[in-house]
Amino acid sequence: MKSRFNQAPLYLAGFVVLALFLSACEKGPGDIRIGEQECDHCRMMISDERFAAQLITSHGRQYAFDAIECLAAYVDIGDGQQLEIEGLWVPDFNTSGNWIPANEATYLQSENIRSPMALNFSAYQTEGEAEEQRSEFNGNLIDWNELRSIVQEAWSNGHQH
Repeated sequence: MKSRFNQAPLYLAGFVVLALFLSACEKGPGDIRIGEQECDHCRMMISDERFAAQLITSHGRQYAFDAIECLAAYVDIGDGQQLEIEGLWVPDFNTSGNWIPANEATYLQSENIRSPMALNFSAYQTEGEAEEQRSEFNGNLIDWNELRSIVQEAWSNGHQH
């Protein structure tokens, strides 16, 4: 007669496999290979993690961008219009590796913080953090919708800086 204790390793193995499967299906931000991966919008090499951004589809595919403005352009006037988007992620300018949902971030547009595509957006977890940066670098605090409008106006003719 078999004991239930002999089956415990099977249950444990099944649980581990299920946990790994569920974590692999997670549709949050992934790693971007700085200096190795090119922008899915402008095709420039992604070189600065403080400005890189990403889009995740409902199927879990990651699109990477060298600047927040490339993400916005891709979604609003580029190939991203045809994707089933699960999430848009921007980097917390103050904390390397911390990703913020694009529509929850506060943005600073400042000529004194130069982004790769020259619209000069940086993203912050809170409005207070963005305000601290503005006190040092000047510029305007905006939200995701205002940022998208600025990008559309600047790049709507198919031209980008």
